[in-house]
Amino acid sequence: MRPMGAAELLVIGAVVATGASCGGGGTSPPTPTPGVLQVAGQYQIVQQTVDNTCGDTGTPPAVTGTVTHTPGAEAFLLADTGGTTFTGTVRPTGDFTATAVFGPDATGNTYTQRLDGRFARTGFTGRLGVDVSPRACRFTRDWTAIKQGTPNVLP
Repeated sequence: MRPMGAAELLVIGAVVATGASCGGGGTSPPTPTPGVLQVAGQYQIVQQTVDNTCGDTGTPPAVTGTVTHTPGAEAFLLADTGGTTFTGTVRPTGDFTATAVFGPDATGNTYTQRLDGRFARTGFTGRLGVDVSPRACRFTRDWTAIKQGTPNVLP
């Protein structure tokens, strides 16, 4: 066996340092299965008021949402940083419906919510309708969500 030269040692060092094609050792997310509905992940959600009979003013806060979804399943959960967890169903087309009840809050109001929308590869859009009782008012907001990380898979 002959001794290695400096150039050969540099090449070997570069291969070892980058972990070239060794498999394992990395923490990359699993590769999505093509053709199987997958919408789980983190979303940055911007809300825009459509109408409001509750008298609230101002821009609704942006929230982060976490979708829990088993690949291929219809059922999913969406928990947002506003404290609401929606239970929903999603079709292979990406169309979804989700509902939640939040409250009563510190003022005694309960918020019955319905979110209808559509997942896309890079996020989702939806319309949130909220009935507030016993205050007897309603507000509607459009949601635009950008997915963080791996794109969604829609068959």
